[in-house]
Amino acid sequence: MEQNKSLSRRRLGVIITFLSLFGIVSIFEYGISQQWNGILKIAEFTLLLIFIISLVLTYLKTGLWKFTHKSLAELDEREIALTSKSLRYAYAIFTIFLLILLFSYSIFDYRLSIVLVTSLILFAHLLPASVIAWTDSK
Repeated sequence: MEQNKSLSRRRLGVIITFLSLFGIVSIFEYGISQQWNGILKIAEFTLLLIFIISLVLTYLKTGLWKFTHKSLAELDEREIALTSKSLRYAYAIFTIFLLILLFSYSIFDYRLSIVLVTSLILFAHLLPASVIAWTDSK
């Protein structure tokens, strides 16, 4: 895993990635419940570009994505411990977030959209790498 980015830059990349993902879902949900217009479409496309760029710079170029998706046989003891810790924190966060979201959708009688489900899958895959990017100073 290449860690040439500073901790603050990695944290900023994580924040930008998640904010843009949240924005994409929010604008889509608003657009399907209201009326799509040119401004919403431009904002959606802009956030999609920001998300892709931040994903590439924060997760792919640093090797965080590949690191968290490696087989255990390819990792040393320190990397296994780091991956295990990040998975434990990430899926605890994901479980709580998902339960609150589904409970809220149930209370307000909303329907799940494919964009929301896709973003949740991305969110689940990004969280372990995000925990490492946020906490590991090496």
